[in-house]
Amino acid sequence: MAVSSSSSRPPSVIWSLRSNSAGAIANDKRASFTARDSSKATANQPRARSSSFINISSSYVLEENLFTQNSRNRKPWSWPRIKQTFRRQSRNTRISLTISGGLVILYILVWTGGFLRHHHTHLRHFDNNFYNDEDHHSSASSSSGSLGNNQTRTLREQGQICNPRIQHAIPLPPRILSNGTHDFDPTVIVLSFDGLRADYLKRGITPNFLSVANNGLTAEYMQPSFPTLTFPNHYSMITGLYPSSHGIVANMFYDPKFNQDFNYKIPDKSWDPKWWGGQPIWETAVHQNQKSAVIMWPGGESERPVRPTYHMRFKSNNPILEKVDALLKWIDLPREERPTVMAAYISEVDNAGHSNGPDSKRNQRALGEVDAALGVFLEGLRARNLDKIINLMLVSDHGMSYVTPAQCIYYDDYIDPSDLLFEESLQPHLGIRAKTTKRTMEIYHQLKRAQLRDNLPFRVYKREEIPARYHYSENDRIAPVVVMADPGYVMTRRDMGLDVVGVHGWDHESEDMRAIFMASGPSFPPLPVNLETPIDGDNTNRTGSESNSNSLPPFENVELYEIIARTVGLQIAEGSTDGLHRGYLAKPC
Repeated sequence: MAVSSSSSRPPSVIWSLRSNSAGAIANDKRASFTARDSSKATANQPRARSSSFINISSSYVLEENLFTQNSRNRKPWSWPRIKQTFRRQSRNTRISLTISGGLVILYILVWTGGFLRHHHTHLRHFDNNFYNDEDHHSSASSSSGSLGNNQTRTLREQGQICNPRIQHAIPLPPRILSNGTHDFDPTVIVLSFDGLRADYLKRGITPNFLSVANNGLTAEYMQPSFPTLTFPNHYSMITGLYPSSHGIVANMFYDPKFNQDFNYKIPDKSWDPKWWGGQPIWETAVHQNQKSAVIMWPGGESERPVRPTYHMRFKSNNPILEKVDALLKWIDLPREERPTVMAAYISEVDNAGHSNGPDSKRNQRALGEVDAALGVFLEGLRARNLDKIINLMLVSDHGMSYVTPAQCIYYDDYIDPSDLLFEESLQPHLGIRAKTTKRTMEIYHQLKRAQLRDNLPFRVYKREEIPARYHYSENDRIAPVVVMADPGYVMTRRDMGLDVVGVHGWDHESEDMRAIFMASGPSFPPLPVNLETPIDGDNTNRTGSESNSNSLPPFENVELYEIIARTVGLQIAEGSTDGLHRGYLAKPC
């Protein structure tokens, strides 16, 4: 009901009955619906009382005296007053009012329930349409097939950024240098710190990492490949290929061609060369008459026909300082025996992040330990007068994020695990490969319905439906159905639970999954100072890449292989990797 704009009275759901013969009430411009107009009623009609509910006729008007104070300053619309007035009415009137009120309440409840169901369905459809639009947009802007696709590469190359502050492409061309006593061929050492999230370097406890950035270059972050797991990403960095291209699609997976499963924890299985595609950088170096050395890098122990020149086998309890000593010993070898490409894997930060979480004191201690060990290595280079002779790269494979039991998605609540041929843990995700194709598709639809019905925090894809930006659909080792948990959630079984505090593996574009990249040495000089940007004077006071004038835009980790190759003069066939920058971090505009 619309209340006349000339009235200051608020709207109300309280109504009274007035005589149809009181026509002047409807025309009253002051909208004063009171009993004062009773003189216009019929002679035998009783005088209207000042009551909220007056049984006179069938027309509904608003009772004005409900909004005024009576002479005793009592609120006439108080509950006791309404009950008292209600009791004064005849029995039939009370019955009519009760039934009418009940019907009104029932209508409101039914309407509200229908609205909420429609609203929930609308939100759910919007959510699904959003993801479908994302998938469609991703498919439109990037081919879901091989990354060698010309259209895909052309579209991705449009994202390359030139740097107006430089006159020569970076890395600079390799050259032989001398430390005053010995000649050194172009040399690069790559140290990978498993699980070192990009923003860890802003905590003020890693001065040696920051000294490398301040004396060379750093990227805002390095974007890992999907899934953001250790083995796939370490092998992507060292081959320049996405996991779907090199074949290590997870830490554990099943190959239908071999009818066997890969498990990184079982060396007899994981080091068979049939699993490892592409050509790792240490193999490329040997092929081109250079020497290489590897310390525990995933893939380094694969029994391929061409092996690294020097190799330290994986030991879970191997101290980081032993790795530092091994690197310095290789550097001290005679020129004809000295490796020019060295790669070392360091796991302390990842171990602490898993067991205690990314913000824990244990993780902070691990950061301090690896930074101190890096300081020992940098001092070793300076003592040999090699800090400006040897190129050093510091990288990581992925980040880390917290997870709690409350964020577990127990997939055995929705499917029967015994239907699966192989439970492919992509933790935090899940690969579905049932015993028959028909059953696989039934599980796919079953999970899709459950997700839509309960708005569960995961997405279900057939392998060919996976959005192209993941570059994760062109390999039979990828499960036919992939269930991707939303960031912060983990797929697991009730009998497995969750035995870690920190987890990685989520969307490679997630901020918590970002990795690091920094480099120093003759191929990576600091960027010229931008005079338009204020400089704080002392580089050692900087606390992160965002304030570092040597910071470059982020890039994908599949670029790293060719950057390493260009640093030491290795030749890479064009189009043989999934990288686009052909080994350059930056080019002059």
